[in-house]
Amino acid sequence: MVNRGFLSGPVCPIYGCAVVLMLLLLIPVRDGMDNLPRAVIVMFFSGTMLATMVEYCISWLMEKLFHARWWDYSHMRFSLNGRVNLIISLIWGGLATLFLYLIQPVFENLVGKLYLLGSSVPYIIAGVLIGILTIDLLISSLVALRIGNKLDLLEQWSELIRGYKESLELPTREEILKKIEGIYKRITERGKPKKLFDRKPEANPPTELHILALDVLRRRLHEYANESRIKRESLMAGTRYLQKRMLRAFPHLKRQGNSSSLKDWKRHIDKGKRGDSVQNEKVMEHSAEDH
Repeated sequence: MVNRGFLSGPVCPIYGCAVVLMLLLLIPVRDGMDNLPRAVIVMFFSGTMLATMVEYCISWLMEKLFHARWWDYSHMRFSLNGRVNLIISLIWGGLATLFLYLIQPVFENLVGKLYLLGSSVPYIIAGVLIGILTIDLLISSLVALRIGNKLDLLEQWSELIRGYKESLELPTREEILKKIEGIYKRITERGKPKKLFDRKPEANPPTELHILALDVLRRRLHEYANESRIKRESLMAGTRYLQKRMLRAFPHLKRQGNSSSLKDWKRHIDKGKRGDSVQNEKVMEHSAEDH
């Protein structure tokens, strides 16, 4: 039971997709070749190519759906766009060959025995497993979408905070207002999240700030920066268990565009985990002292 993938259950879907594809396409080839050494070579290279295509396609699809790179081989040699890696693919080819010749026959024998219990037993088991997998897939997809939405919101909070700080360094009131209006315009053009601006459109800070004197304007922007920082930290603190699990399952997850918010979010989660560990150690120490 290792937190390794997209789904919450003990299933790594990319492995399953690759293996099922191999079963459908390569078992007929395996059974149709009498020359064993030649068949093993064909299985090895076929398994390598199939696994590589599956991994590349799923990486591309997940990036398009969730706007994030869930794994990345760019730090390794012989990688293609960071999605696949030659060494990993060759290992896949070796595992595929072992699976087709050693492991799959065992499973075929086990499934054959299931039919002895009743002709419908294998179908019932398969139906239950597919149902569990489908529910897990739906829940995990919603979690991934919420992670993407939260990252969008964190990045917009970061942009606001950065804009407030930069505007405080400007010398004139007019330049400050121009800077703030530009920030709000960029954010609203991307679609203004409800949680980002608590005020009604006609009462947004750019309108409110126009009537303030320079010194008061600077103080107000400083307050806005502090408020935005608190809300951003509160958003990270409200991370739910399944979101934490998924972020930890993909340590090389990369965000399209600015990835600083993703790094901050991961650090916040790791900090919370270390805090929980320290708290648990203290509880255990107190318990031992009591005994």
